[in-house]
Amino acid sequence: MINIAKKTISSKSKYITWIKGELSITKTKVKKWVVWNNLASSTYEAYFDTRSVVIPIPVCSWSFLVGLHEIGHISTGDRNANYLREYNAERWAIKRAKEYNVTNAGYVKEAKEYVKSHIIHDLIHTSLKAEKIKPYVLKWIKATPKSLHLEIKGYAKHTI
Repeated sequence: MINIAKKTISSKSKYITWIKGELSITKTKVKKWVVWNNLASSTYEAYFDTRSVVIPIPVCSWSFLVGLHEIGHISTGDRNANYLREYNAERWAIKRAKEYNVTNAGYVKEAKEYVKSHIIHDLIHTSLKAEKIKPYVLKWIKATPKSLHLEIKGYAKHTI
């Protein structure tokens, strides 16, 4: 049973069962369950201080992975650079999902782009230098410091 806006949703979905198991293992609480709408307008979050998350009700492999991603933030306890937090949460989620024989190539592709967008953000808005990005992260997203700089230059041209 999941309570959402005073409605109780009863589901025997394997994804709900699995996500509840991960919540228990990681000692993470759900601050709010959100109805899954294909990422259209929802915000999913993790709160370190309360070990709680806002996650979608998992109804498919993608929403399951999104939930695992947020739990991954709590599980890894990572408070490093923004891009590294996202990388670690994505890798944790993908690895945990595989333990349930859940894979989603589209999600993995988007996860890599998501991490890359955080790297670019960090390069532009923080003191992060491309040469300091962890090599294993660059390998995972198939990028180099040079390719990231070129992408930033291309982005800058389109925003002026």
